[in-house]
Amino acid sequence: MHPRYPAAASPLTRILVAGPRRPAVVLAAFPTALYLALSDDAAGHADVLPIVTSDALVLPTAVRLADPGPRDWGVSAGDVVTLGGDEIALPSHGIRIVRSWRPRRVVTASSQPMWFDWEPLLDELGRGEGLTPRADDVLCGALLAARALGIAGPDEIPVERTTSLSASLVVAAHAGYAVSCVVDHVTNAVAGSSDADRTREHVLAIGHTSGAGLLEGIDLMLDTANCPLPEGIPS
Repeated sequence: MHPRYPAAASPLTRILVAGPRRPAVVLAAFPTALYLALSDDAAGHADVLPIVTSDALVLPTAVRLADPGPRDWGVSAGDVVTLGGDEIALPSHGIRIVRSWRPRRVVTASSQPMWFDWEPLLDELGRGEGLTPRADDVLCGALLAARALGIAGPDEIPVERTTSLSASLVVAAHAGYAVSCVVDHVTNAVAGSSDADRTREHVLAIGHTSGAGLLEGIDLMLDTANCPLPEGIPS
């Protein structure tokens, strides 16, 4: 019998692993993270389930293992595995969901009479290299900061224009969820805290370009709050 390792699931994606057993395709495998894609949803995207080690960057949608990396997942991009019934079955071992963890969320501020034109950011969605294109990171940062500032976000986001993983993170950001250090920085930056310089450096260290993109979006919203346009007047 293959060993089974305990893990915690995010409520944002628990349904993916708690449901009936079904195949999932490996999108990517890294020493500290594994990304699985399930069947397409109504938007034409696959549902994405990240699985990360305890020392990895913890996405708000991730399944978290108790052990640190590096880890040999025993699979590579394109391989097919099985998940369901609170278990992820890999060739050499299983991952068993034994509890849940709560992802961090930006506190929603009271609505402010500020108008922001989201169309330029939405038009760029999907542009850039990698599993999370830079334009998407900028949008995520802007969505998170807008929520913390009380600025209304877009009613709809055309996630079909980008990758499945990035789409899942944009949807999470639209609801206020993000990596812990990003939530910390948005909170500090909006409050004008002296800790903002420190948390900014933590965000900048995310990925090759993701941190810089997130900061660009956050700064854009802070500038909007400092120099607001009257509601209903386009920029």
